[in-house]
Amino acid sequence: MNFSEKVALITGAGSPQGIGFATARLLAQQGSKIAITSTTQRIEDRARELAEEGADVFALAADLRDHARTHRLVDEVLNRYGRLDILINNAGMTQVGNPTETTSLPLAELPEKDWDYSIAINLKTAFNITKAVLPFMLTAHYGRIVNVSSVTGPLVSNPRETAYSAAKAGMVGLTRSLALELARQGITVNAVAPGWIETASSTEQEIIAGKNTPIGRPGRPDEVAAAIAFLASESASHITGQLLIVDGGNAIQEYKGPPDLYY
Repeated sequence: MNFSEKVALITGAGSPQGIGFATARLLAQQGSKIAITSTTQRIEDRARELAEEGADVFALAADLRDHARTHRLVDEVLNRYGRLDILINNAGMTQVGNPTETTSLPLAELPEKDWDYSIAINLKTAFNITKAVLPFMLTAHYGRIVNVSSVTGPLVSNPRETAYSAAKAGMVGLTRSLALELARQGITVNAVAPGWIETASSTEQEIIAGKNTPIGRPGRPDEVAAAIAFLASESASHITGQLLIVDGGNAIQEYKGPPDLYY
């Protein structure tokens, strides 16, 4: 995959062990200029790491729930590079500044503010940044948008994850509808659905679940990044509106217990 002369904006890239940062690193290695963002100033640390590896990188902290701030972010990227070819919507799931806000509760006990918060960080963020980027892509008649959804919501779910599931399912609906709107404008829109991926925020229970996938281990952020990069590449130019599952085969197996009791 060759991304020379391309500019990619990756959201939710603040964690050094996350999917966003792994994607930024891979795209940079393949020649893309990189813009990265997260909600805190730790994004500057990620930028320094990428710059030390030779990347042309621009970083800016921004809360993408804020419509105006999101548009200013895109303006800054365009002022820096003059173009924006690829958008990776990875922001969501958790915010390091609000760890208690992501506590799961049954729907019957879920306060409205918690529902609104989850929908905002997992779905509205994608709406805001995509809406800000689209005018440039439409003018250029070119663009690649990849949304990071999840298997949770579109394919499966867990108790006490109604808001997250709804938001991630909404991400797929957004992907499909937008893909149809933009199909004749030179812009593709696709999504990836990670399963159990081992990141800095993974709990012990999530690691155990990953070990019970058919492949026998949790996925790695760089494995999701590879799927994202493919969908953002010229090789995927005839693919749009699709959901690519990266879950070690977990969604297709009926039995999900310890493998030695079945396999």
